[in-house]
Amino acid sequence: MLANASPMSVGDFCNDLKANKITINDDYQRNSGLWSSLAKSYFIESILLEFPIPKLFVYARIDLKTKGTIKEIVDGQQRSGALREFFNNKLRLSQKIDTDRFRGKRYSDLEDDDKSKFLGYSLPIDQFSGVQESEVREAFTRMNANNVPLNEEEQRNARFQGPFKWFVNSLCKEKRERFLQIGLFSKRDLIRMGDFKLLADLAYLFDNGIHTTKSTQLDAIYKKYNTSFDREEEFHERLGWGIDTYLSMDAYHDARLTKPYMAYSIISALIDRKYQLAILDQARSLAPEVAAKVDAAPVSLNDLIVALGSPDDSPQLADFVQTTTKTNVDTSRAVRMLYFDSALKNSDA
Repeated sequence: MLANASPMSVGDFCNDLKANKITINDDYQRNSGLWSSLAKSYFIESILLEFPIPKLFVYARIDLKTKGTIKEIVDGQQRSGALREFFNNKLRLSQKIDTDRFRGKRYSDLEDDDKSKFLGYSLPIDQFSGVQESEVREAFTRMNANNVPLNEEEQRNARFQGPFKWFVNSLCKEKRERFLQIGLFSKRDLIRMGDFKLLADLAYLFDNGIHTTKSTQLDAIYKKYNTSFDREEEFHERLGWGIDTYLSMDAYHDARLTKPYMAYSIISALIDRKYQLAILDQARSLAPEVAAKVDAAPVSLNDLIVALGSPDDSPQLADFVQTTTKTNVDTSRAVRMLYFDSALKNSDA
């Protein structure tokens, strides 16, 4: 069974939607309305900028009432809904998208060149025809069976479409190239959204203090700010400052330190030192022996790097080295923060 390439321009596709020549079959797709205004805006912006988008799939069948062919959307409901809304002048693009000239615009507000780009954009569509509906379902079962399973962060990104998700998306986009340059994430890590997890984890820290974060905790902060995110400006200032400061500190980019769990602890310590959020106070409560130890015998960054490279030569820092085995446990995070805070103080002196 073949799904033949059958591309259409956005203008032709939306006119066929309007004329009910193309319809949405809810048996295949989730109910409409799942995408937020920002998600729709981001998708429309991608088309206006002529970026590629994922394929849509339609099933062409004969309608016995009209004696004509009707195409049912079997994959691409949310994208089709966003196209239709913008085409019909019912969607105003979010002020939070990247491109200044598109912010707050409806279709009718676009410059003529941009209208032409939107209407003329070639949608990648594969069409099933001359087959039974059961075969179409089987085709999708097989396609999904061969897909690489989504990791937890990718599932979150698909499930949540509120302002917190788009805040994390925007901040990751700002910092991604530098993360790659210093070796904090590989290209594959970024494709699998490792940077999203780090930033969401830091945001959870601001909201809840030091925790052992599991999937349920990160889900919780996405849910909490999925409808509104009144702390976005505050989070952006603190996270942005902490990440930028960390990225500017070349000494902290040693290969033994450029791990997401290390970056989490360094950035946390930096932010708490500037904004006095009592995170380090909590760290002292979670690891009082380490707190007393670094008070009595401060460490340097070089001490920590040497200990990670040659643990046997630095037995006095065994507790710091041990945090590399249970990386996301609250006590490990507290210990690392206290040691990095000591190193930062030492460099200030």
